[in-house]
Amino acid sequence: MILPKIGLISTGTRFSKIAGELAKELGINLIINDYKNTDITVMLKKWENGCTVEAVVTCENIADQLHGKIKLPVFTVQISAYEVLIALNLAKEEGRKIILAELDYLSPRIDISGLASTLDLDIEPLIYHEKDELIRQLNIMQGNFDALVSTTVSAVECAGEVGLPAFLIHCDQLLIKDALEKAIQLTGISRRNVRLCKSLQAILENAYDGILAVDERGKIAIFNPVAERIIGLSTDAVLEQPITKVIESNYACKKIVGNGAATNSETIEINGLTFTINRIPVTIYNQSGLVVTFQVTEKIRRIENSLRKKINHQGLTAHYRFSDIIGRSAMIEETIREARKYTRSDATVLITGESGTGKELFAQSIHNESARRNGPFVAINCAALPEGLLESELFGYEEGAFTGAKKGGKQGLFALANEGTIFLDEIGDLSLTLQAHLLRVLQQKEIMPVGSQRVIPVDVRVISATNRNLQEAVEKSEFRMDLYYRLNVLHLHIPSLRMRMEDLPLLFKHFYQRLTGSDQSQELYIVEKVLEEQKSYLWPGNIRELEGFVERYAALGEEDTTTYKTLRSLFNKLKKNMQVESPLYDKHMLVIKLGSMEDMEKQIIEQAAEMVEGGKGELAKVLGLSRTTLWKKLKKVDMTG
Repeated sequence: MILPKIGLISTGTRFSKIAGELAKELGINLIINDYKNTDITVMLKKWENGCTVEAVVTCENIADQLHGKIKLPVFTVQISAYEVLIALNLAKEEGRKIILAELDYLSPRIDISGLASTLDLDIEPLIYHEKDELIRQLNIMQGNFDALVSTTVSAVECAGEVGLPAFLIHCDQLLIKDALEKAIQLTGISRRNVRLCKSLQAILENAYDGILAVDERGKIAIFNPVAERIIGLSTDAVLEQPITKVIESNYACKKIVGNGAATNSETIEINGLTFTINRIPVTIYNQSGLVVTFQVTEKIRRIENSLRKKINHQGLTAHYRFSDIIGRSAMIEETIREARKYTRSDATVLITGESGTGKELFAQSIHNESARRNGPFVAINCAALPEGLLESELFGYEEGAFTGAKKGGKQGLFALANEGTIFLDEIGDLSLTLQAHLLRVLQQKEIMPVGSQRVIPVDVRVISATNRNLQEAVEKSEFRMDLYYRLNVLHLHIPSLRMRMEDLPLLFKHFYQRLTGSDQSQELYIVEKVLEEQKSYLWPGNIRELEGFVERYAALGEEDTTTYKTLRSLFNKLKKNMQVESPLYDKHMLVIKLGSMEDMEKQIIEQAAEMVEGGKGELAKVLGLSRTTLWKKLKKVDMTG
């Protein structure tokens, strides 16, 4: 839940302190600025333009000065007569002659004369602008007055410097709390209104019907994209225009609006196309308005069928579920349990793991058990397309946005995934420019097609995946830190195959049976007899590599079912290739002497360095470390030379 963001323009330390304590109690993100130490105009513009705050709380005097300078709602904390009375009563113990010192922008609203008469006090108002000015005036008046009262800490401090007893008029905690609570209520209403507006905009943008609405002033208030295409006018050209003016110059609009009378499923013909019209007169503020919906029935049916075929053709559906994930190891079962928990949330998920571990399989499974299961599942490999093409694929584009753009533009994958899930594979390879665009989508829940000036609200859950170490990429300024934290709300790491070797027999039999269609126990038994040997191989390509190996074996067929010659031959070639690629494969390194972790780590690195021909990059590769991590370890054990 995002906390309400309230701006406080403070007149003193106590005001700020009380408001800060109340903010914690009420659950407010309170941003405090001191009036005297702030350029009020610059601060207000910053608050408004950056959407820093949703409402402002300050004292009544400052609120008057904000009139006309700010569009944000302002809530005032009034000066309490009770608090003034307490301060004056305390000052009375020092004598009858009292100075009421206030800054020039804080003239009191309380009837001081009435309070002075009640307490039999002689009160002298003193307005000042700076502390030095106040001290000079107090020195001049010294000996003529018995005490000072003020709403500002600075005045009390000045009185102390000249030896005059002083009493602070405290802020009324209840009035401050009341102002903050009212600000919270209004921000809640504003947020609901924003959500309703965005929901309405999403409905209008994605509706199959053309929608035209005329408000109580007789002006066009709603004109959605379908209405644009059917009537042939742009939204910008007709919004806020009198309907009478528009229908005079546009025949299609005139036919659709007609005489404004209510009608249900009326059929009209425009330019050879048959339209179905529904008109609903409405009353707005005791004035008449009109809502018209219309569609080309046959065309809409063709669009629906085309879109459905396109979604199926592009694979915008998730086929896999958690029950399709093969494995009984504790590690994979724990990973599945964790992933199932993520189905209860709509938060972003970052799936990490080596290439070939099944990251998309988990992404589809999360989607199919989530509340979005009936929505589309759209997957794209961010490393497969160049930056320009990837941007248009993700966000879509308008007609004429660039050379070669399709007539009518193209809907982006985010729009296709509306009310569903989008899976961004290889997210670590996204350019910094597209990272910034993606961050906006995650923050604002809206996209802007290439070449367009309008934003389209989208309701999409984002699941991303990478085999890169994004934290290291952030350190190298190759990946935005703010985007990383937006993507990594929920984190799921998929273990490599070498970490769950007990699942290898199950996976092998699953692939073999799927490829051969065989369920004969003898054949599966033959395969299983050599599976233990395969655990000696590290399978750097993980499950994808194993699947390819089984496919190769199934295609060749077993030459000798007694010795399993074909299977062993294929497996030996696999190991031999790995030995050529990695000089450390099948070699042993020993911890010669037990000691601290750093000492034992140094022994292993020294042995590996002797075996590897090449620089630090090759050493890092065979040790499974990044160059940065290896450098830190070498520096720690003094081996950087």
